[in-house]
This record gives sequence, C-alpha cells and structure tokens, in this order.
Amino acid sequence: MMAKFGVSLLCVPFYLLASIASAESILLEDLGNLELSYIQPRKVASYEGSSLPAQIERLPGNDYWVMTPENIQQVTFLVGQGQIVTKGQAIVRLTGPEVFHFLAQIEAAKSLYQLAKQRYDRNKPLLESGSISTEKWREISQDYFSTHLEYEHMQHFMEMVQSIDAKTESLVVIAPVAGIVNLNHLNSPYTAGAQLFSLVPADSIRVKVNVPMSQSTSLSAVNINQCHISIDEVSAIADGVFLTAWSKPVPQECNLLLGQQITVIPEYQKAVYMLPKNSVFSWQQESQIFIQTAQTLSALSIDILGSTSDEYIVASDQDLSQIQVLSQSVAAVKGILLGLGGE
Repeated sequence: MMAKFGVSLLCVPFYLLASIASAESILLEDLGNLELSYIQPRKVASYEGSSLPAQIERLPGNDYWVMTPENIQQVTFLVGQGQIVTKGQAIVRLTGPEVFHFLAQIEAAKSLYQLAKQRYDRNKPLLESGSISTEKWREISQDYFSTHLEYEHMQHFMEMVQSIDAKTESLVVIAPVAGIVNLNHLNSPYTAGAQLFSLVPADSIRVKVNVPMSQSTSLSAVNINQCHISIDEVSAIADGVFLTAWSKPVPQECNLLLGQQITVIPEYQKAVYMLPKNSVFSWQQESQIFIQTAQTLSALSIDILGSTSDEYIVASDQDLSQIQVLSQSVAAVKGILLGLGGE
C-alpha cells in the first residue's frame, strides 16, 4: 500500500513544524510530498530469543547415594567417572581386614536381633495378660526395635554386595539403580559413613538456564543445535533479575555431558509481532512505530523482545495484526515531529 503527497517537506511552515514537534501524531496532509508505504505486522505464536548461557546439571535431590559401611584400607573403582551403568553392575571393590570385621559385625547384629525378637515374642502375651509391668515391656521393646534397625541397616548395604572374596579380604559393591555414576575420589582414607559413589538417574539430567524475569512465564523450550528440549519448571525465587529454569530430561541423543557449559536459544510461547527494523524508531527513550489511523500517523510504543537479521520481534498492548505500520520515510516523519524540517 502506497501514499504520495505533492508538497515538499521543506515548504512546511516553521510554525507548523513547531506545533507538530510537541505532539505524537501528525496529519498525513501535513507531510507534503513524502513517499509513504506501510506494512501489516506479522503475528506469530512463539519466537526465539537471544542466546542464554546454560549448564547441564542434575536436578537436586534425585541422586542415589552409597556410603562406606566401615573404615576401608583400599578402594578400587571398576567403572569410569560419569559412565552410564545399569542396575546390578559392579562399581567398586573394597579391600582390607575391615571388610571382614564388618561382616562379623553383621553376624553379631543378626544374633542380637534374633535374641531380642525371641524375648519380644515371648513377653508379648504376658503384657496382654498383665503379668509384666509397662516399664519392663518398654525395655524389651526398645531392645527389640533398636537391634532390628541396626541389623536392617547393615542388611541394606549387603543387598548391594555382589561377591565376597575371603582370600583377598574384599567384596564388590554393585549399582542399586541405573544411572550416571559419580565416583568420590578421596586423597585420604575412606572412613565409615563417607560417600563411596552416587548414581544420577537419567531423568534427572536437565538443562539449567537463567532467564530474565520479564520473559520467564513465556519460556517454553530451549534449542541446542538440533536438540529441542521443553521447559519443565521455573523457580519462584529470583536471583537478581533472573529466574532459574529447568528443562525436561535431556535425551541421550543430544550428546550432552553432565557439567557441560553451553549456550541455548530460548523459545518463548507468546503472541508477538514481526516488524521490519526500518519501521522502528526511538522516541523519548522508548521504541515506537508510526501507525495509520484515518488521515493521521500516530506514534505507538512497543517492546522489542529480540531480532532477526531484518526484523524486530516486538510486543504491544494493542493488537497490531490489522494495523498499517509505516515502513518508508520513518526517519523523515520523526524529523518533522522533532521540528527538524526533514531528514
């Protein structure tokens, strides 16, 4: 669509320029012979924003931790750091006399538990008949439950033991679940209760990205090369002007490594408009466009959310999809509004 006018910009009287400069709209008839053309903004449902730094991390709280049951002289890992392992796969060999000391402790704990259980079972009918005091029953119950818990704790570790070698005083610990193994390499002895390794479930590997608060509600996905991953959740706690967003589990075919620093292209699910860059101008520290209404050009403020090589991605409180936006002689019209008499 094109409109032409036959009066030179230089012929516009100074008093008219001065009055126009104080306003944010101008009559088409006051633009002289400026050659004007318009475009209709293209509405899109989503857009890609400027790249953001991100990291491949594990979602907190989902790791499976395996601890050392006793002070261990020698720890030999049978897999590599970050290796993907299956449930039941051998992970580490524990060697030393402490290994069999721990096994002896298990046998002792088992015997104490069995004795406490026999006593508990034997005295329970006596409690019901009133033949023993409440205080005596409390002592019996406390002994039973404490030995039960201690034995169960040791048995839980033994469920992860694949084999025991009496000759080498060693045992092999397996992975209780599948995942990515995180080995705890220490430069000091492994004492009782120290972390041996942890397993990160595959569905806990996520993209962690800090997104500007102003765009956080519309963030829907991130793109890494040819890998498209949807956003799963956004934190409700701000870090300055940013919020932390976590993606859904990273597909294995994306070939991303835990701890890797990357750059992602965010995808926002929001109705926005695409405008040629030459339609946008700056006015009183705002980004604006000229829109045609009847026989008038009016300045309208917009928000620039991003850009391509030729277009701006913009948002507006007003529906721009059916509006004619000036795309030619924008600088000249702005000059008239500023009282400059032309470009």
